Amino acid sequence: MRKVSFLALVFSSSTAFAASSYIEGNIQFNSSYLYDSKTTAKMAAGHTFDTDTTIKFKIEDIAIGATPHSDGHHHHHNMYYGHRVRAPLVTLGVEQRFQMSDNFWLGAGYEHLMQVGETMQYRPLFKIGYDFEQGLSLSHRTRIEVYAQHDRWGYKPDTDYRFDNKIAYTFQTHPVKIHYNNVYHAIGAYGPYYPYTDSTMDHEFRLTLTKYAFQPYFEYKSQGDFKVSRYGRGVANSAFLIGGVYNF
Repeated sequence: MRKVSFLALVFSSSTAFAASSYIEGNIQFNSSYLYDSKTTAKMAAGHTFDTDTTIKFKIEDIAIGATPHSDGHHHHHNMYYGHRVRAPLVTLGVEQRFQMSDNFWLGAGYEHLMQVGETMQYRPLFKIGYDFEQGLSLSHRTRIEVYAQHDRWGYKPDTDYRFDNKIAYTFQTHPVKIHYNNVYHAIGAYGPYYPYTDSTMDHEFRLTLTKYAFQPYFEYKSQGDFKVSRYGRGVANSAFLIGGVYNF
């Protein structure tokens, strides 16, 4: 009996931490030129090992079509402080998940953000979540964004912080999953000439069809103004995404 129980425990553990991979892609239609194009794309891939360690690769903000307003990325990397012409962002990441109980989990990781081969940010992160039995799940992520680049005068932005609070629900009777993600950006100051900064909040709504290994999704984003200083505001953006994730 003891041997049978031990084998059952091993089998259940290997099932819970079975290795898996994914490939993701989407097209984003923007209302503004926040990303230098009103149509952008993203491609991503990742693999989760039996140890619940995940490695990730992502290339995003890929401009499709004309880019008449090359403003640079989000809030700091504009024509004065970063790349004059917008280039896609590349992220390499690793995360470790710790299953504390059947429902409660913790996670920690690191993301390395690059643009045209240069390191832009160092991004350590922390996650916490709880998965209910009825298909409801709650999660939080805190990501610290440490800038690596200095401008021509030797200054670089203060550290930014991003806080994601997500609530998701997977229907029991239909192959549908919905989630809402509230994203709060705490933006640091930029040197002595731009000491006045502001934070901003995004709202993300996604519907995913989960019946097959390929799971298409549809998402709407409302992105707040990125305010750089008291002398001007950033750009607000509304976006509609069409994409999908293939799990294997």
